[in-house]
Amino acid sequence: MDSSLYQAAAQAAPGDGKAARLYALAVSPGAPQALARRVRWGLMLVAALLLASGLIFWVAANWQGQSRLFKLGLIEGALALSVLAACVWPRARVPALLCATLALGGLLAYVGQTYQTGADAWQLFAVWAALSLIWVGLARSDVLWTVWVLVLATGVVTWSGRVDIWNVFFLDQEYLPQLLLRMALWLGLALVPVAVSLVPRLRVRGGMAWWSHRTALGLALAAWTGMGVVQVFGFGAKHTALGWVLAAALVAAVLLVSLYGRFQDFVAVSLAALAANVLVLALVARWLANGSDLEALLVFGFIALVCLGGSVRGLIAVQQRMRALPAAEREVV
Repeated sequence: MDSSLYQAAAQAAPGDGKAARLYALAVSPGAPQALARRVRWGLMLVAALLLASGLIFWVAANWQGQSRLFKLGLIEGALALSVLAACVWPRARVPALLCATLALGGLLAYVGQTYQTGADAWQLFAVWAALSLIWVGLARSDVLWTVWVLVLATGVVTWSGRVDIWNVFFLDQEYLPQLLLRMALWLGLALVPVAVSLVPRLRVRGGMAWWSHRTALGLALAAWTGMGVVQVFGFGAKHTALGWVLAAALVAAVLLVSLYGRFQDFVAVSLAALAANVLVLALVARWLANGSDLEALLVFGFIALVCLGGSVRGLIAVQQRMRALPAAEREVV
């Protein structure tokens, strides 16, 4: 038995029952059945991911050696079998639908490449997200919602038809409407898990799909931060100050929502704090850009240490406050 339990029991006041609760916790048996279920479920998810990935890689490696009809039938058959398995095997519903979601993306990519529909890249991901939304919503699984958020985020990134950092942060940055539209698209992505949690028929167990929520917020914060940094350093932009202010306002809003209310979450607070630090340090670096190299470096290093120390102390205080909340009010931290 861990000696720290004895130390905690010795410090407990007599008669308050704390020592008895600590002893019961120390000698209580584990729950191997629950662990076995989690391991089995995790292995099924990995198996679904490997099956879908193997199908896509096999198709890519043997493309020239097979006919169009065979390729199309293979991918459609994998998709149909995955959906059928989800219908008749409830315990494997989420892994089967994960495989179906990936197979659907492969099917759309094959049709687009083979028959040259002329659609842009973002349209493929938009159609992929729209078609898979049917079973993702019905399954009510955080895993599927996380994959769906990643698919939709890829569609936002490829909105101009290219996938590169320049396209995400720099393209059309001189025009305010394009900048506002990009920020609004990422805001819409960040609000998807929140909207899902408000619809009873789509809500996952526990009320909130936390991993998809964190994924969406992380991607949106990264996009907003990148846009804000680009606007700070200019690169020929015409709306430098406004772009940084908008990015900072969105990051601050995420931080406040993650600190208070029903959507408070320590991981989201940490991501928002990181984004806020990057925006502040980018502004400081832009301010010190015209000074001497040595003095600017020393001042920047001092301010960076202050931001880091303040963020760490603040996050520790937030974590302690969230852990002190009653079990009925505390969300996943």
